[in-house]
Amino acid sequence: MSHSKIFALLLLTIAVLPFSGCRARAPIDRSDAGITARVKTELRSQSDLNVRYLDIYCHMRIVTLSGMVDSHDQKRKISRLVRRIPGVRQVIINLVVKD
Repeated sequence: MSHSKIFALLLLTIAVLPFSGCRARAPIDRSDAGITARVKTELRSQSDLNVRYLDIYCHMRIVTLSGMVDSHDQKRKISRLVRRIPGVRQVIINLVVKD
């Protein structure tokens, strides 16, 4: 391959790279406030969950969930969702299922 073809290929690669989806990601806020915000956003985005009576507290990346939920399935789903959130070190579940 000639030098001019290599140079043209290099220029094309540089021109296309910004549009290829290879972007630097913003660092994840692992502070207690950042984790609390992500937990609230994630839980509120779930249309099948009733999180109206849910209190969320985070200290030293340990999330404590307290309150009432409609079913055992919701309790399990909430626990599973919160444990997947980046930065969460531990989850304490103090949720009561409505009768």
